[in-house]
Amino acid sequence: MAASGFAGNASAQDFDTSGIKVDSALAARLPEKIKKAGVIVIGSDTSYAPWEYLSEKDGQTPEGIDVDIADALAAKLGVKIEFQTSAFDAILPALGTKYDLGVSAFTVSNERMKAVNFVSYSDTGSLWAIKSGNPTKFDPADFCGRKIAVQSGTWHEKAINEENETCKKAGKTGMDILPFGTQTEALTRVAAGGADATISGSSTIGYAAKQSSGQLETVKAPSGALSEHGPNGIAVAKSDMELTQLVADTINALIADGTYKAVFDTWGVGSEIVTKAEVNPSVKD
Repeated sequence: MAASGFAGNASAQDFDTSGIKVDSALAARLPEKIKKAGVIVIGSDTSYAPWEYLSEKDGQTPEGIDVDIADALAAKLGVKIEFQTSAFDAILPALGTKYDLGVSAFTVSNERMKAVNFVSYSDTGSLWAIKSGNPTKFDPADFCGRKIAVQSGTWHEKAINEENETCKKAGKTGMDILPFGTQTEALTRVAAGGADATISGSSTIGYAAKQSSGQLETVKAPSGALSEHGPNGIAVAKSDMELTQLVADTINALIADGTYKAVFDTWGVGSEIVTKAEVNPSVKD
């Protein structure tokens, strides 16, 4: 099975941002570099459907929830966006130099907030993906000793590594953790029977299962860190609080005028909306 099979062709779901009116007061606050270029440059791992992925039509055009949110943000500010595909773990170090913003379904964590600023814009949980029928009898309440596929550089990789240490300290067999550059590769390994399970954001896993032609099914984590919900954030360079606050104010303007909710509803993930975008929100981890 081709890895791209999990991205799906979702172009019909894309949100039309052409009717969004420019907010001149917000636009006036744009950094001079962005004003002059007329473009916000965004770093994104475009392999994480339905948040961001490359269209099946041409294999080049970014699509997804994050793309529509970024489009709406830019439209409100009277500029364009330029999505540049990057390895997930290479985005945050390049903020302020290569990229103006990082928009890639980043889980907000205290560790990441030491290096960058975040503007919260969704609330998401986690889901496991397993091969349909659960042939390996995977138990989300006890996965010590299991073969787990995970995307490198993500919060979920960190959480799985921590769970692995807990297994070992309890005298149980450790996991066989298989890191992949993209979530699509991790899902493909599970569908092919090469791993017992993978875990990621609930919308991503749910969407992938729907697109898998019955090859994958989802399982909820019953307890622990992997069962909790938390914010995703748009990332901005730590040194640029003015741009960070502008992003937050613009997202809140989109919330107020109904555009924000319409984008999430278009993609069928209205359950993950927030009532207010916050700068560097308080999180447990």
